[in-house]
Amino acid sequence: MIAFLCRVINFLEDIVEDAECSEVYVDRVKLSEMMLEFKAIGCKYDVVESTRLFSDKHGIKAELGSGDMELRKLYDRVVDYYARTLRKEIKQYAIRTRETGIEYYLGVLFDGRGFIAEGEEDKVIVPGLPQCFSAHTHPSDYPMPSLRDIRVITRLLVDRGLGHVVETFGNGLAIYRTGPVSLSDYEVLLNTVKKSDVENALREMINRTVVKARFI
Repeated sequence: MIAFLCRVINFLEDIVEDAECSEVYVDRVKLSEMMLEFKAIGCKYDVVESTRLFSDKHGIKAELGSGDMELRKLYDRVVDYYARTLRKEIKQYAIRTRETGIEYYLGVLFDGRGFIAEGEEDKVIVPGLPQCFSAHTHPSDYPMPSLRDIRVITRLLVDRGLGHVVETFGNGLAIYRTGPVSLSDYEVLLNTVKKSDVENALREMINRTVVKARFI
């Protein structure tokens, strides 16, 4: 479901940009059944043609029709779905990390496949695969990302992934985008990976781009 929602978000972002729409709404009931029906508002160009083009690109079977939920609400929905489902899996690994210091990484690919990678003490090597969502465990009790984590998260967001969660034994911090990454966002994100202070890097991401962070 997470991969499906990520593809839906990227599909709708492309529709809005290509047809120059002011807003799109999705049918939340059909979305919960992994089907997409949407309504586009204030479009300057042909939505039907855009739908045909981007349906193939993102592997989404989409239909024009009704909608009752704005695109902007879908971003939080992905994080909420992760919290209800996959988080239970990674929390088991967070217990191991607390005991051994060895970190674990959970990745969700755009085609729906997932994987868990075992790292080393205080470090895990991230596979270079296009991912729509990911999470990893931290040995500390506070889920503050490292500068290396910020770089990984930035790459995921720029590659149109949705977000990443830093998980500890008790808490989790979700860092995710709430819209398409613009050119100005991209420039800010590139600048954050060069910083030497993780708190300033994270603060700049949140205050100056479409990136949002919240505890879950």
